[in-house]
Amino acid sequence: MLLLNIIPLIIIIVLLVLKQHMLIAGLAGGIVAMIIGGMNPASAAGIVQSSVGTMLGYLAPVLYAAAAMMVSKSGSFTALVDFAQKKLKDKIAWVAGVFVLIQALATYMAGMGAGNTMVIAPLVAAAVGAVPEVIAGMAIATAACFTTSPASTETVLAAEAAARDVAEHANAMLPFTLLFVVLGAALAVWGVYKRGTMLKDGAAAGEKKETSLVQAIPALVLVILVIFGGKINGLTGLHVFAPVVNVLVAAVLCVVCCKTKPADVCNNLIDGSRFILTTLFGVGIFLGFINLVAELGTFEQLAALAGQAPNILIVPVAIIIAFLIAIPSGAFCAGVLALVLPTLSALGLPSTAMGLVAIAAGLGTQVSPVQINIAALSDGFKVDIFKIIKDNLKYVLCGLVILILASFIVR
Repeated sequence: MLLLNIIPLIIIIVLLVLKQHMLIAGLAGGIVAMIIGGMNPASAAGIVQSSVGTMLGYLAPVLYAAAAMMVSKSGSFTALVDFAQKKLKDKIAWVAGVFVLIQALATYMAGMGAGNTMVIAPLVAAAVGAVPEVIAGMAIATAACFTTSPASTETVLAAEAAARDVAEHANAMLPFTLLFVVLGAALAVWGVYKRGTMLKDGAAAGEKKETSLVQAIPALVLVILVIFGGKINGLTGLHVFAPVVNVLVAAVLCVVCCKTKPADVCNNLIDGSRFILTTLFGVGIFLGFINLVAELGTFEQLAALAGQAPNILIVPVAIIIAFLIAIPSGAFCAGVLALVLPTLSALGLPSTAMGLVAIAAGLGTQVSPVQINIAALSDGFKVDIFKIIKDNLKYVLCGLVILILASFIVR
């Protein structure tokens, strides 16, 4: 039965590898899934429509993408990067590493990565350009953090599958989180040392307008609110710094500190939302086609293969399966884990093993053409999505090997 049910997934993967549009790949696989499963067209349409609604419900990435464009066009990102470059001078490689750490911290505290990437990626791009190792370092650190953060759905799913308290599970996974964050930051530093900066023509030749530290305030405040807004809310007991408020604060500061006209700030904010809204819409449709494949039980059957492996190989096999499933269905990592973890739960695996499988799924999403964080990196660094996936792949696979080796320790 698995051989038949896996056909739609194979069709989707092959078409994606051939660089066909994700909706063409998804539609082809979805139609085959409907035929195999004998699905009613009305029911299938309802599944796709529901998936679009799910993706468009992610408002934080939309708001922060719009805010990033607004702040960038006001010149605040440039001013902040100029300030950092003047202070560090010939230590620009360390700037890349610091930004990866900032991205990791923001992701771990928020429990999701794409919204933070929308804000931080343009800063990194302005500082060092589209260095492949920097982009890969950000992706790897982001994956490790959003799959182990106590604030993420992925961590909750992993903890529940092992019948363990979420906070205890997150603490147990912290060494692995730190390992991948350090590796991501080190990769970014090494990449800039090896290649130098990869700024666009003129950006490194002093053709920038003179900036002041005051102009950097909107960007600095936005980054601080994105990272620490939730923590401030927790300490004060007041839920003040929500994404909408953070964006409004940054907008006011763009007017005050950067002397940008209010009308221009509004237009920049609206323009900044277009890319992410378009991406979410397309990804939502694709996710709907993936959900049609899921209706066949394909992913549960793949996950069950781990249970048939020898005891010593159960976790490594589960790690590989979660990684592979996340590539075509990487738009929703929690959905991947919801398909894989119940099977592992029945095997009585420890929560750290569940956590390693969650990280593996997170790494898989970072080479997925339908992952929002990859889209955010693509937009922030102005690099084609498939080039990012190609550049990320070898480093992500190294991360996968580390997880497999670690799986033999946590037993």
